[in-house]
Amino acid sequence: MQAAPNTEALDQQFKEFIQALKSAVGSAMPHLKDDPKIVDKAITDCKEILDVVMEGNVKEWLS
Repeated sequence: MQAAPNTEALDQQFKEFIQALKSAVGSAMPHLKDDPKIVDKAITDCKEILDVVMEGNVKEWLS
């Protein structure tokens, strides 16, 4: 069975999305109790990343 076209490129793009989410969460975790602005920024960053994913504009990701 042949793989669907662009699977490697899509895998790479999703890897980048996951790394960006992990980075945003990782930057906020040490500040949960002492700096709500950093936590709010990380939540906003995560929402923006997830909005891009849910938008699903694959052609844009692969260009």
